[in-house]
Amino acid sequence: MNRLHRAALIAGMAALTAGCAGDPTIDREAKVELAPMEQPPVPVGQSNWLNKGEPTLMKMTSLKDGMIAGTWLEGASKGCSWVNDGWFAPAESFENCRGNSGTQKISKEGDIWPLAVGKTVSYKVTGENDKGNTWKTTRRCEVTDAVMVSIQENSYAAYEVICKNSWSTAKWYVSPELQRVIKYNRRHKDRGLELDRVAVLE
Repeated sequence: MNRLHRAALIAGMAALTAGCAGDPTIDREAKVELAPMEQPPVPVGQSNWLNKGEPTLMKMTSLKDGMIAGTWLEGASKGCSWVNDGWFAPAESFENCRGNSGTQKISKEGDIWPLAVGKTVSYKVTGENDKGNTWKTTRRCEVTDAVMVSIQENSYAAYEVICKNSWSTAKWYVSPELQRVIKYNRRHKDRGLELDRVAVLE
């Protein structure tokens, strides 16, 4: 069994049990002590993920002023692309994401870096899509915990960053050891769990 298929099996088994006992890949009981994590460069190039067990492929390209262009090349979000700072900020622009394209004006308050439990940042957002729909919201992000995250056959200490806006709650798990996001999920208030991505580590 190759790495990708084995990872898909693990993720699928986790999904079956998650409804009863929370996410079994997150260990909140372990005593995790992490030093503040400085902001690393966002890994550019292609990376493999599993979204609810489905293999997906993402490409990230570095732009000027610390911005990142991301594109999903495979999976349910294939063709969706966006531009943001590569971490927790909303997208400044997006194309072909759930059938929508648009732009957002973003105003930032605070600084979540270096990551440490209790740090926060907020983003005031005003957006418009190609259908003429407009919206306003605030995304507030907080480093809520330091936990152990099981990825494939290993466990990694990670910061848990939770961001909430008017419609959804997103969670990032950032590993200081690997200097990257290793797990991400987003739950919509109406649609439920939309994304549950786990990094496929080489």
